[in-house]
Amino acid sequence: MYEENLEMSQFNHIPIPFEPARLIEKEDGHYYQTPKGNIYPSITTMLHKTMPLEKLQSLENWKIQEVAADYITQESATIGTQTHEMIENYLNGVPFTEQYRLLSVAHFNNLLPFIQKINDIHGTELRLYSDAMKLAGTSDCIAKYDGELSIIDYKTKRSNQQEEWMTDHFIQGTAYAQMFKEITGIEIKQVVILVSSEKNTRMEFVKNTDDYIDPLVERLTKFYDTLP
Repeated sequence: MYEENLEMSQFNHIPIPFEPARLIEKEDGHYYQTPKGNIYPSITTMLHKTMPLEKLQSLENWKIQEVAADYITQESATIGTQTHEMIENYLNGVPFTEQYRLLSVAHFNNLLPFIQKINDIHGTELRLYSDAMKLAGTSDCIAKYDGELSIIDYKTKRSNQQEEWMTDHFIQGTAYAQMFKEITGIEIKQVVILVSSEKNTRMEFVKNTDDYIDPLVERLTKFYDTLP
């Protein structure tokens, strides 16, 4: 089914030329080196290190109580990576040559009605950075969504999600919008998080970046205040 859809897909691309950051893996998280040589933590590393204590404790409790926690985490990462790759290839008109897992294919097909709202694509898997925030990260997609220029991220989850659980994703998207504006001068006001769950449900969260600037600044301040 997904190969059929790939052949029918046509998306307009409006690439924005800029020199991307380079990903660096460290023991304590993901970091990026900018074209000027500055090394900044990823937005995901920053958010993880400033996670509220109750959320961190809840995650630790789950790891203790769930005997298959490591396996579930590894499988979830694999499925998420494959689904992202399929969407990226679909948007870029790249033939699918890999043999993907059935769950990855199911997530891809589940998200297709949302993915087909995308057009005028500035780029996929864009490695962005901000000297002002001393932060970097990789945005899944920057494009118009339902006609509005947006930061678009895709998530694969085991269960249905509630909006209050998604705050960090909205902050993450807002950070990407700030990075993109700093690099290109183009302002993005909309964050779109597209979620596929293993319950065969899909969810679409659309937010205004203005609502998450203050939480982003608070988390950044907390992160840099705790550095040695």
